[in-house]
Amino acid sequence: MDSITQMVLGAACGEAVLGKKIGNKALVWGAVAGTIPDLDVMANFFMGELDSLAFHRGPMHSLIFACLMPFLLSWLVLKFYKSGIYNNPYYKKISFVLASFLFIAIAGILSFLVIYLIQWNGIFVPILLTIGLFFLIKTIYNNYVCKKQDAPSASYFEWTGLFFLSIVTHPLLDALTTFGTQLFWPFSNYRVAISNIAILDPIYTLPFLGTVIACGFFDKSDRRRSQINWIGICVSSAYMMGTLITKNHVDQVMKMSLEKQQIQVDKSMSCPTILNNILWFAIAKKDTSYYCGYYSIFDKEAKIDSLYRIDQNKKLLAPYIQQKSLQILTWFSADYYNAIDMGNDKIQYNDLRYGTFSFRFDRPKDYIFHFNLVKKGNELQVSSERERPVQSRAELIQFWNRIKGY
Repeated sequence: MDSITQMVLGAACGEAVLGKKIGNKALVWGAVAGTIPDLDVMANFFMGELDSLAFHRGPMHSLIFACLMPFLLSWLVLKFYKSGIYNNPYYKKISFVLASFLFIAIAGILSFLVIYLIQWNGIFVPILLTIGLFFLIKTIYNNYVCKKQDAPSASYFEWTGLFFLSIVTHPLLDALTTFGTQLFWPFSNYRVAISNIAILDPIYTLPFLGTVIACGFFDKSDRRRSQINWIGICVSSAYMMGTLITKNHVDQVMKMSLEKQQIQVDKSMSCPTILNNILWFAIAKKDTSYYCGYYSIFDKEAKIDSLYRIDQNKKLLAPYIQQKSLQILTWFSADYYNAIDMGNDKIQYNDLRYGTFSFRFDRPKDYIFHFNLVKKGNELQVSSERERPVQSRAELIQFWNRIKGY
């Protein structure tokens, strides 16, 4: 999922392990550990686009990484506190500025979600976020920059426990998305992708974020602090269980819809659309064709009437099927893909699992996740020029109306 969610989950795990002993430091170090696996995106600077795609959510998202990395981090943290640098005025000011920028970015993202995506024209939420942000940053300044900090009394193995729980929950959470993760690397490159939650789901993240921030305002000895943290963990876990139940329901709806239309398929899958767990995209494969459609749990009838048929057009890629680039793409898309001839020796490769934002499949530019491939001699190369789908205000309104159900 998104980095903010992973930081929140990591912070909650850190609080659960060492909150009573080291207070807010458990939140901070848990958040840091929770986002470490996503540092594999730095591979974009050293690898080609497809190689970095294969590397992301690979080694650094594996269970073996989650088991080994905590030992190194614990040693580094103990060395850090032994050095005394954490009380250096320049270090504290730089840390404060970075933390402030992080909270400002989070507030900006929340405002964007409310105003642009939810189509709410009011300014109440941005004003409320600004006020809350001011008091949060002021509190951090008064309690961190202006006061001398004591080294936490946690042992090496206590730190290891904090880092392990904060790191291992990251790939496990990512495995619940459609993107998936290579949990069993290096023994297998199979991407575990349960697809019961979107990579960005504010209904999961925001309540969790609220409880984690609230914890920071209570003393480590105050039992309300632990209670609030566990409320956040329990609520988010309950929501996650609900998404699994919803996915099972959508899978059954898709199965019944296919049977009603007398369509026999080889395999099928479903996944929630972005930002919610109400509107789902379902797709099934039959030979070299796909049948896909959308279903909202608010639909009056539990069925998908409009199943759109998509040709895989596998023959366009047949001459290049043994090439590494194409093997990476087919592996990543779990065989849910099609190809579109764009002319001028160009082919658009679409990962069909993510559908389209406009609910249309006849326009190449509408596919959410796609690559532009260029024929060069006997090779098929990935073009760096890739048009990202841009949603108009009308399409966003259509999206939210579809969530409400037919």
